[in-house]
Amino acid sequence: MRTAIAAIALSSLATPILAQDAGSECGVQSDIVMQVVEARQSGDSRQAAQAKVSGELTGSAEKYVSVVPQISEWIYSLPEDQLGPEVGESWAAQCENM
Repeated sequence: MRTAIAAIALSSLATPILAQDAGSECGVQSDIVMQVVEARQSGDSRQAAQAKVSGELTGSAEKYVSVVPQISEWIYSLPEDQLGPEVGESWAAQCENM
């Protein structure tokens, strides 16, 4: 369910992106997901991770600031043993199939 919420939030931003390379946008989104994963693995609270990741988004990634809370909620709901590179990889795969 949380994955669906995050996917819906990001897909609402996808319409203006259609003219751009979807693969590169999926890469940007996957990078954001992994930044949140890394913040959690470092011991940051969900709120600290949100602030940190949102504050570091620049350029083409800045448009995703509004969905970082949903991504963070999803990442912090995952069991710790699922926090690996597969999270970003699966996000990118789902994104590319949208």
